[in-house]
Amino acid sequence: MAPMTARPPRHDVGSSAQDEADSREHAAFAATQDPVALAAAHWFSRRGQPDGQAEFAAWLAADARHAQAYAQLKDTHRAVRRIPAHVAARWTVPQASPAPVFAPRRHWLRSLPYAAAAMLLLGVGAGGYQWWQQPTFSQSYATARGQRLAVALPDGSKLQLDTATQLHVTVYRQRREVRLAQGAALFQVQAKQGQAFDVLSGPLTVTVVGTQFSVRNTLTQDGQLRVAVQHGHVRVAGARQDRVDLTAGQGVTADAGGRLSAVASLAPGSVAPWRDGRITFDNVPLGAALAEFERYGDTGLLVRDPAVARLRIGGSFSLTQLDRFAAALPQLLPVQIVHSGSANEIRMAANMPTQAPAMHLQQNK
Repeated sequence: MAPMTARPPRHDVGSSAQDEADSREHAAFAATQDPVALAAAHWFSRRGQPDGQAEFAAWLAADARHAQAYAQLKDTHRAVRRIPAHVAARWTVPQASPAPVFAPRRHWLRSLPYAAAAMLLLGVGAGGYQWWQQPTFSQSYATARGQRLAVALPDGSKLQLDTATQLHVTVYRQRREVRLAQGAALFQVQAKQGQAFDVLSGPLTVTVVGTQFSVRNTLTQDGQLRVAVQHGHVRVAGARQDRVDLTAGQGVTADAGGRLSAVASLAPGSVAPWRDGRITFDNVPLGAALAEFERYGDTGLLVRDPAVARLRIGGSFSLTQLDRFAAALPQLLPVQIVHSGSANEIRMAANMPTQAPAMHLQQNK
C-alpha cells in the first residue's frame, strides 16, 4: 500500500499567490524526503492532539513500515531529550514565524516542513551525539594474589596495579574513566586538554588532569578507601558533596559511606610502596599488619588472642621475605611464635606486659 502523504485540512479561505508559493515549497521539500519518514514526522508533530486519531491509527495499520518509522522517530526523540542543552543547540532548527489567524492553510503548509525537518535533523544530531559518546578504548585488568601489573594506556597514561586488584578503563573522546572495584593502583596520568581523568571507587570520585597518585579500595578488608598524591593535584569527592583538594605529599581516607577524613601529610616514600616490593606500617595493630601481608601471600601466621592483635607495630618490610618478618616479631613485640602443626601462632610472651611501645624496624631489601 502506498504510504499516505500529509494533506492540509480544508478551510474556506481563498487561494493566493502566497498560498501557491507555499504549496510549491512544501511539494519541493516533500520530494526530497522519504514519504514514509515524512508522514511519520507529520503524525509525530501532531501527537497529543485529539483530532485525527482515527486517521493516524489507520495510517499505522496500513503498512508495517509506518509503525516502524514512527517507532524509530520516538526512539530518536528520547535520545534527543538526553542530549545536553549546549550540545543540542548545535542542531537547532529555526522555528517558523507565527502565522496570521486569517491564513490557517499557509500556517499548516509552512509548519509541517519545519516540524518534519526538525525531527529528521535532530535524528541525525542524536545519532552523532550517540557516536560521540561511544568509548574509543575499553579494557578490564586484574591481578591475582601476590601479583603486580604495569599497564600503558593508549593516551600515554600509565597504571601500576597492586595485588588482588580489579579495575576497568574506559576512554571516551571527551573524558577518561577508571572504575577501581577492589585493590590498589598507582596512576601516572598524561595531561590531555579538555579530557579529564576520573577514578571511581566505591563512593569516591578522584578527578585529575595530570599527576601521579594512588587509590586504594580495601572496603571488604578494613572498610576504607585511601587516596595519596605523589605529584600534582587531585580533587576527591565523597558523600554529601564532601570534597577536598590534595597536592603532593597529602592523602585522605574514606569509609564505605563516602565520609572523608581530615587531609593527612604523608611520609616520603609512603605512596604505593608496594610498587618497589615493600610494605610499610606506621603504628598499626599487629592484626591489621598481618591482614595486609595476607593480601600478598600466605604468611602461615595466626593470631587468636585479641590482646596480641592489638599490639602496634611500624616499619618497612620486604614483600618477598615474609619469613624475615615472622622471625623479627619477637624482637619487635612482647610475643613468641608457637609452632602448631602447619600453622604458627603468635602468642603473648611469658612474663611480658600485654602492651609495649610500638616498635619499628627497617628491613633491607
